[in-house]
Amino acid sequence: MNENRKGRLFAVLMHDARPSLYFRALLASGELSEDLPELAACVGVPQNPVYHPEGDVFEHTMLVVDCAAELRDEARNPLGFMLSALTHDLGKAVATEARADGKVTAYGHEVLGRPICRALMGRLTDDGALIDYVENMMWLHMRPNVLAKCRSKKKKTRRLYDLSLCPEDLILLSRADASGKLDAPYDEALEAFLRQRLEDYRRVMIQPMVTRADLLAAGFAPGEALDHALARARQLHFSGFTPDKALEQVLAEAKRRARS
Repeated sequence: MNENRKGRLFAVLMHDARPSLYFRALLASGELSEDLPELAACVGVPQNPVYHPEGDVFEHTMLVVDCAAELRDEARNPLGFMLSALTHDLGKAVATEARADGKVTAYGHEVLGRPICRALMGRLTDDGALIDYVENMMWLHMRPNVLAKCRSKKKKTRRLYDLSLCPEDLILLSRADASGKLDAPYDEALEAFLRQRLEDYRRVMIQPMVTRADLLAAGFAPGEALDHALARARQLHFSGFTPDKALEQVLAEAKRRARS
């Protein structure tokens, strides 16, 4: 894709009220396969009609992109947010299976789509932070609504937000994804739950927790074991452990591993 077409793509995503019209025009002209083959690969890929009565993956993506355009001004990273809406289901092109009983699945598409997303983004930009943001959003896009629908425990939403490069935009993407369907309006209670849990995460993050310095002082040497212990201490923090209790638990687990 030449620079003029990249500029046009970004302008559409940043300013058009219905970006889908641009991508539909590219599809009709045959240019979609040239410029965005990963998106073109989504045309005709089936989805479970129970959850996606709107049709194939491309059709769903178009609805999501238009929903995202309505939320664009709320995003911390508007361009990254719109690119995330455009790429969020690219993995379905390789993950989708139509079973003998007629059921359609796309298990693991959020993981299988990560290298596909990076390949597309690498052609669009050399901004590493933008590429990382979009890949991160793709990877996590399903989790917010899943956790909200089952009213998951706080430790799970804390861990989700800790994985996210921009939790605020991830909530918006989950809204756009859920709204890009034809079956029912978006359940506002989902976003309310997610935003309440984001406030909880912010409160937890300002509380004292085990640091790398604490682990070094406790006898850990720099390296993989220390990194593992630090990640484990962070998990325990999100589960409500005080720093002293978390450090005690991490040390006990390290001793057990050393003996095994």
